[in-house]
Amino acid sequence: MVKLKSFGRRLMAVLTAAVILMSLSACGSSDPVAGEDYILAARAEYVGLDSARVDVVNDETGESEQIFIYKYDEVGLMTYSYYAVSGDTVIAQYNNGYEQYTEEDGVVTYLDTGDASFSSYSKDVPYPLADEGLIVFYKKAVNTETSYIATNELAIEICHYYDISKLGSVDTVENMTGFKVLYYFDGDGNFLFLREVTEVTNDDGSITEYSYSIYITEKNEVTTVPNFIDTSRVETEEVGEEV
Repeated sequence: MVKLKSFGRRLMAVLTAAVILMSLSACGSSDPVAGEDYILAARAEYVGLDSARVDVVNDETGESEQIFIYKYDEVGLMTYSYYAVSGDTVIAQYNNGYEQYTEEDGVVTYLDTGDASFSSYSKDVPYPLADEGLIVFYKKAVNTETSYIATNELAIEICHYYDISKLGSVDTVENMTGFKVLYYFDGDGNFLFLREVTEVTNDDGSITEYSYSIYITEKNEVTTVPNFIDTSRVETEEVGEEV
């Protein structure tokens, strides 16, 4: 499995919330949170999909910096591809439940079911990016006083401001001083995309904002999961030569 947190740190200055808060659940305060019914419905719909494509787009550049494509077979076994890029750095992984190719720092490695470190994923044991945590919602850390929901007949916007102090032991970005998530739905409540905005206070006191949008497309429409890795470049562990 790709270790998303360590990969994210090396790939980008700021992790998206899909990585930062992946392990958090919606549990917490019983007080109502703006738009939570729409968000919980979107999470339930996502985990019920048989296939999809996820793009994490840098809002400043408009480029997709992370791509995740997956499909479950008839018995619920997952095939997925993950691809992340930042500058000249590329990290990728392909796993079909029986074999796995990983590219990191230009080196391509291979594992199969005979390797102790090999992992496969399924409906019952989902890959993190295929779980509900992709659609971030950590209820007990939401500031209910500043968060809001705005609706009309065509669209719904929900904004959650997070209280950083309530994230507890969560592995967040260094010097992270602000975090909000905006969720967008059509007028019927169908999920469109979400935007995560992270505020970092620099050593000189200046503030930098990083904004990423997460789009879920090709829902139940993925027929073949592509392998972004050149498998002919697999290297042996012993001598580092291509096989």
